Amino acid sequence: MLKTVSQNNPTSLISRSPKNQYVVSLKERINDKEDLQFLQQDGFRHIETFAFNQQNFPALQGDMVLVELRDEANAVQALNDLSQDPRIRFIEPDREFELQEVPEYKSSLESAGRVDDASPAARKKPNDLSARQWGLDSSRGTDIDAPEAWASTVGSRSDGPIIAVIDTGVETDHPDLRDNLWVNSREIPGNGRDDDGNGVIDDVHGFDAYFQDGEPEDAHGHGTHCAGILGATGNNRRGVTGVNWQARIMPIKIFDNSAKPKTSTSAILRGVAYAANNGARLTSNSWGSGGASRSIRQAFSSSRAFHFMGAGNDSQDNDSKPFYPASYGLNNSLSVAAVDKRGKLSSFSNFGEKSVDLAAPGSSIYSTVPGGRYGTKSGTSMATPFVTGVAGLLLSAAPGLTNGQLRQALLEGVVPNSDLAGKTVTGGVVNAKNSLARLGGR
Repeated sequence: MLKTVSQNNPTSLISRSPKNQYVVSLKERINDKEDLQFLQQDGFRHIETFAFNQQNFPALQGDMVLVELRDEANAVQALNDLSQDPRIRFIEPDREFELQEVPEYKSSLESAGRVDDASPAARKKPNDLSARQWGLDSSRGTDIDAPEAWASTVGSRSDGPIIAVIDTGVETDHPDLRDNLWVNSREIPGNGRDDDGNGVIDDVHGFDAYFQDGEPEDAHGHGTHCAGILGATGNNRRGVTGVNWQARIMPIKIFDNSAKPKTSTSAILRGVAYAANNGARLTSNSWGSGGASRSIRQAFSSSRAFHFMGAGNDSQDNDSKPFYPASYGLNNSLSVAAVDKRGKLSSFSNFGEKSVDLAAPGSSIYSTVPGGRYGTKSGTSMATPFVTGVAGLLLSAAPGLTNGQLRQALLEGVVPNSDLAGKTVTGGVVNAKNSLARLGGR
């Protein structure tokens, strides 16, 4: 999860950016460079136009651009003047954020060799379903009923939905993930060229939106863990299985490589744009903060994709204290809380009767981590890819689902939970079997 890095806020209509850079939302699309001449006249240097293609962001009427204020001493007046320009929808700082994990839970790392499980496949159980993966299958009945769902579909790496994991990146050579990574067939690996003309060189498996290159490798572990939950390779006698045995995971790295990873508004915008422009049907977002961003909201809401967002790990009521992007309440998104092995709301999990849609397993979740290894993490960060993974199964079984139908199947399929009553919209935990059953009449 994210927290906003502190920044100065002088008395002005627009808060200041720590990097002196700002995101500007224009009311119209840019046709040529002359359309941006007024920015220079107002004291700003154009850095980047975010690639929100009209086809993939049909609800976005104008472009968004990143600019730098050239004269910091004149910042207050320049920002206020630009905000009043009739060509501008809004301007906001390119804010910085830090990744936060649940402090009371530390990752436990270990290697995992080949798994031999001779149990019958009555419910379509893979030979690498670890006993530690209680969120997939548990005698307590607090799991998502994955084996029952797998009897219908295990996902697909040939024509299943492309699922973007917008996070710290993914270890692309992890033995339990490499076969389930999205492959950009239009890009020739290692030739140092942008073969498909999408603005990124050698983006064979995804995009590093922070450093702006085609190597979304995970230097932290958070993104690799999330990717394994939704799509570690199933039935390969190794490690763990994901909700989808087969998948097309698109790693999108929005964080830097520091010990406490940081990201920015601009990196997030690049990541959301790349995902939709390169075919992602779903995005999994295990990050957020208490600060709203009009540009990030605009990017998600105008995208054709469906988005899953962690509710946050502050043990707070999001109805009274919003957590973004989960609290934007978009028609093409769901907000996810976490439950533990007992089916109780996890102690760290945020909640909200009106603003948090459903829950999923999020405490002591065993999954992939860098180094070809496996470990346990906790958070709504872990709960989110469970729901994303179930959506992947639904779209593998019924590729033609609209966003509305997908949302309905997920919400109607939850298993009611008394501990979640009054704490989420549905009062229930996501259930893969039930949600797939909702597709029968379609």
